[in-house]
Amino acid sequence: MTIKTLLQQPLHPFYNIRYANGQFTTANLRSFYRNLLPPEGLTFDVSNQKVLANIDVFGTISRLTFYQDNFLTEEKPGVWVNKQYTQTQQLKFRLIVDGKKYDLSAPDHDVTIDLVEDSLPRIIHRYHGFTVYCIPFCPIVDNHRYSMLVYQTYVENNCRRPLQVSLPQISLFQQKYSDQQNVLIYQKGVQQEVATQGLASLSIGLLDPNAYQEATAFQTADLERWLTETLHYYQAMYGDLKMDDPVVGHLFNRALYQSFASFSMNSHEQIVGSNWGSYPATNRIWNKDMYYASLPFLFFDAALCQKTILWFDHYGVKFPGTKFPGGINHSLSNSLSCLLLCAMYYEYTNDLQFFRKHPQILAHGRKIVDTVLAQRTTDGPMLFTSVWISDAFALGKYHTGSNLCMWKACEGLSQLYQGLAETKLAEKYQAVAAKIKDAILENMTIEGPYGEQFLEGIGDKEKAFYEVKHYQKPIVEQGLIFLSNVIQNGKIQLLMHDGEESDTTLIPFYGFLEKDHPLYTQTLRFAASRANPTYSEEIRGITWGLESGATFPGFITVLMSALNNPGMFEQRIQELVQLTDLDGSWWWWPYKLGASHGEVVRNFGCGKCGWASGIFVSLFVTQYLGLRLQHDVLTVTPADDVTYTWNDLHLGSVFVDVSCMHHQITVTNRKGEPQFVRLKINDPADTELSSIRDGGAWYTEVILASNQSYTIERKSK
Repeated sequence: MTIKTLLQQPLHPFYNIRYANGQFTTANLRSFYRNLLPPEGLTFDVSNQKVLANIDVFGTISRLTFYQDNFLTEEKPGVWVNKQYTQTQQLKFRLIVDGKKYDLSAPDHDVTIDLVEDSLPRIIHRYHGFTVYCIPFCPIVDNHRYSMLVYQTYVENNCRRPLQVSLPQISLFQQKYSDQQNVLIYQKGVQQEVATQGLASLSIGLLDPNAYQEATAFQTADLERWLTETLHYYQAMYGDLKMDDPVVGHLFNRALYQSFASFSMNSHEQIVGSNWGSYPATNRIWNKDMYYASLPFLFFDAALCQKTILWFDHYGVKFPGTKFPGGINHSLSNSLSCLLLCAMYYEYTNDLQFFRKHPQILAHGRKIVDTVLAQRTTDGPMLFTSVWISDAFALGKYHTGSNLCMWKACEGLSQLYQGLAETKLAEKYQAVAAKIKDAILENMTIEGPYGEQFLEGIGDKEKAFYEVKHYQKPIVEQGLIFLSNVIQNGKIQLLMHDGEESDTTLIPFYGFLEKDHPLYTQTLRFAASRANPTYSEEIRGITWGLESGATFPGFITVLMSALNNPGMFEQRIQELVQLTDLDGSWWWWPYKLGASHGEVVRNFGCGKCGWASGIFVSLFVTQYLGLRLQHDVLTVTPADDVTYTWNDLHLGSVFVDVSCMHHQITVTNRKGEPQFVRLKINDPADTELSSIRDGGAWYTEVILASNQSYTIERKSK
C-alpha cells in the first residue's frame, strides 16, 4: 500500500469523528457514544508498549508517556507493584504555509479523525487550498520497538500554484527553562515547496530522554518504511478476519489492540506492567487486570508472552506488608498467574526451550503450588483459600474461580514436566489436578434456577452463604463495597456471579469443561438473568456494587451466556458494538448507578478496559470461532451457525487460512512445513479418513503439507 493510498483510503466505517462548521458528528450510527458529542474525554491511542500517546480529536497529544521501571508499594488489595514513567502533556502542532501560521489544534477548520487498518489514528485537517494528513505511530520495525512517537505529517497542495510549507519547532518552554517538557523533539523535512497536487512529507520524532541514542535512528530512517512496517506488525497480528457483520471483525481487532496497548515496557525491552487499558497511563498496576489483558499474547505474540511470564514470576505473589500480610493466599489466582500463562504458552507454542533457558520459572511455580498443597487438612476437601481476587474479596471459605486457577496450574505443571521428561513430577501434578477437579465438581456446585451450576464460592456452616464477620474488620467496608446487592443479615449470598470473576467465564478456555457442558452453560445463564442479584436487566450487564452501574468484564460473561443460542449471541454481540466508543474502545465503567439502557458515560472512575478486551479475544477465538491449539494440533470446533473466513491467521505456532461456511469447513496450511489439524465432525461415516473420539465428540485428524487444504462437511446439530 502506497502512502497516498493510505492517506486517501475511505473513512473508517465505524470508528470516526468529524468536526465541521462548529459541530461534531460521526458516521457510526450503532454506538451509544454517538450521542455523547462533543467527545469530551475521548482519545485515540497509539502505543508500541514503550510509548503511549493519547491523542484528542484535533490531533493534539494530550498525554505522552514513556515507561521506566517497577517498585513495590503497599496500597490496594490488588495493587502491590507500581511503575515509573515520564509524561508530557498538551503537545500541539502548527504549520506555516506561505508565511501564514496555522494551529492544527484550533477549531477554525474542518477536521476528521478515524483509524487506519483498525490501528493508527489518521487526522485530516482541511484548509482552503491544502489538506494536512497526520498519522502518529510508535515504531515497531524489524522486531524492535523504538522509544519514540513519530508524528508523520503530509501536506497536499490543492492549489494551482506551489506552496511554501514549513514546520515550526514545538515549544518546549514558555518563559523559563524549568517549563521544559520531558521529551526530546527532532524534526525532518521542516521546509519544503509543494507543487500543485503534490505531497510534502514532514516528520516529528518525540523521544524518551532515557533513549536519547535513538535520535540518530530517527534522523537516518526511512520513516515511511517505518510506518508501513509498523502497520504490518498489526496486520500480521490481526490476520484478515471477515464476519457476516463487518463491524464484528473490526470490534475484534480493536479489542486485540486495546489488550496490546494496555501494556508497558521500558527502554531495556522489559515488561514493566500494564494500565487499566490504553487510557490513562497509571502508576498503579492491577495484577489481575494485567493477567487478563495479556491472554491474547498467547496467540499472537509469543515474545511478549515470554516477557509477561518473567514479570509475573517476579511480582505475582504479594510480598509481606503492614497493611496486608501478603503471601500466596493474599490472592491465590494472582499468585498462580505466572504458572497459568506458562501452561497456556506451552499449549499454544509447544516451546520448551524457554523453560530450559529460565529454569527458575517452574522451580518457583512448583514451590508456590507445593506450599498451597501443604495447607490442606487431611479431613478437608482438595480446595484452597484466598482472601482477594483483585480489589474485591474471593468470596466464601473456598472461592470457585481461585480453585479453578489452582487446577489449571497443576494441570499445566504436569504437561510441562511431561514435555521435559520429568515423568514422576508429571504424574504427581496430574494426580493432584484430578483431585482438585473432583473436589470442585463435588463441592462447589448447587441446584440453581436453571439446573446444577457453580457457586461463586462455598461457605462453611451453610454452603450458599458466608458470614461477613470472616473478613478483616479494618477493611471490610471497602472490600465489600462492590457487593452491596448480596449482603443481608450479616451474610453474603454465594449464589451470585461477580462481574469481575472472570475465571469461571474462562472455564472452557482453560479446558476445565467444554463450552456446551451443562454446568458451564447453566452457570452463565444464571449470571445473565434476574436470578443473579448483581445482574441488571435495564442495562443488560452486571453491576459493580456502590461504585458503578456496570463493570465491563461482566458484559463478556453475559455474552458467553448466549454462546449456544445463535440468535441471543447475536443480540449480545450487538450490545458490545453499541457499547464501543468512537475510537473502538470499551470503558471499564460505561454506566453510572441507576442509568438507563444506552445512557453511557466515558472516563467515569476508571479508564478503558484491557481486562474485558483480553478475555473477549480469548473466548471469541477459542469458543465462538472454535480455534484452539494444543501442542501444534489446531482444533476447529465453531459455535453453531457461525460463519467466517480468517486468512493469514498466525495463531500460536500455526499459520493457516480458515473458511467456516454453513455446510463446510476448509483449512489451508500457510506454513512452509506440515501442520497437524483436527476437525470436528457430527457423523464419522461422512469421512473416509480415520476418526477419533475425544470427550464425546468425533474428530477427523489430518496432517496438511505446505499450502495444502482440507475440507470437511459441516452439519448443524
